This record gives sequence, structure tokens and C-alpha cells, in this order.
Amino acid sequence: MRECEFFCLVAAAVAWGAPLPSSVFHLRDGPDRLVERPLDVGVLLPARASRAREVRGTSIAEGMGSVRTEPVSGLRVTSPATTWAMMGALLQRDDLVALGDAMVREPMRSGDPPALATIAELTAALEAGRRRGAAALREALPLVRTRSRSRKETEMRLLLQAAGLPEPSLNWPVVVDGRVVALIDLAYPDRRVGIEYEGEQHLTDPRQWARDIRRYEMLADLGWRIIRVTASDLALHRDEFVKRARAALSRGPRLG
Repeated sequence: MRECEFFCLVAAAVAWGAPLPSSVFHLRDGPDRLVERPLDVGVLLPARASRAREVRGTSIAEGMGSVRTEPVSGLRVTSPATTWAMMGALLQRDDLVALGDAMVREPMRSGDPPALATIAELTAALEAGRRRGAAALREALPLVRTRSRSRKETEMRLLLQAAGLPEPSLNWPVVVDGRVVALIDLAYPDRRVGIEYEGEQHLTDPRQWARDIRRYEMLADLGWRIIRVTASDLALHRDEFVKRARAALSRGPRLG
């Protein structure tokens, strides 16, 4: 790479460890053929974008992007906020919300890294000038939250809101005797209803499975009703998931 070049778009999002849908890693080459997406490499104008093989060159106008060194890999990439705003060209609203959630995620447990960006920085990147996908970005920005720990948590939250249910609190801390004993993925504290996403590791790791059992028993003893959600629920049984959440909220006690 030349000194003026850096990774952007999909390559930058991957470097920052951000969640992306699998569709962005391929391009259509004909009606029935997908090919792997080339590496996205950017330059700031007036430098000329790369035309190297297996590279997709992008020119960025002055003021429309900032560049940082990603600390783990040492790669030069567009900043998290710039990366989010540029991805408006490739992603729809809900995927932009999930990407934004990942960029602004605040530390919630000891050892969590600091947030990569702030909502104010996302806003500034969006408003820096004309963006491809600006309409989707503007729809997504008000829905970005700082306490979502995963793409699936974002998906569950947006699904519930789209169905007309109240917006849940994210990673709600359950406190006993002044100590946080659990963070519930999505929670309605006034109804003691929680929603937890069960990833594959919860089923394949015996130690994790044992911890989950003890954790759910503890939360039940504290009066919480927990709805457990799997990838299948979100892919194939979305209406049923919403019905389960609605029914739990209707039965839950309203706490002052």
C-alpha cells in the first residue's frame, strides 16, 4: 500500500471488529454467480484511488473522512464513525443500527474496551457532506444505542419496537445487596420481564450451559420471567417471538 492509502468500507469495519451481514462480503458477477468482494482501499483526494488487482479503490473528498491506526492490527483504516457513515452505501437501516451499536458500545463489564465512537461522532460523520445511503443512515441514527452487546440483541430490540412493543432497556443490571449479579440482554424492569439471546456457545459449552441454568434459577427466584431466544426464533419464528414477549408483558406485574 502507498502511504496515502488506507482500508475503508467493509475492510475497515472488519478491522474494527464490527458486525456485518454476510451479503456484503460478495459481489454479483452475472445473474447466478457471486464473487468475493475485493479489499476496499481508500485515499483522500486529490490522491488517485488504487487500481490494483483484487482491490476496490475509493476516493474520499476532503472533510468526508478521517483515518486512524487500528491498535490491534496496526492497520490504517477509516475511523469508526467514518466507517459507519460510508457503509450507508452498502447496508439497509437495521444493519446500520447494528453497526452503529457496535461502534458506540460502552463498557459494561470489567475488562470491556472503551467505545470506538460516540453518537455525536456518528452524527458529525453523517453531516460532513453528501453521503451515499444518507436516507438509511438518517433513519438508523436515532435508533443507535450504547448498551447493545451484539448484533442479535439489536435485531431483537428492533423487532419488538417494529411490533409496537415498548423499547426495552439494554443489558439491564440486576443488583442484589449492592452487587450486580446479572446483566439481562433486553429487559422491562417494571414488569420483571427479560429477554436473553442464546447463541450456539450456550448449547455446546457444558460449563456455559451449567452457568446459564444457575443464572436463570437465580433470576426466577428474584421474580424475573426470562424469555430465551435462539437464532431459529429470529430467522423462522419472529411472529411467535413477538407473541411470547407481548404475553409475558401482559402478565408481568407493573412495579412502581
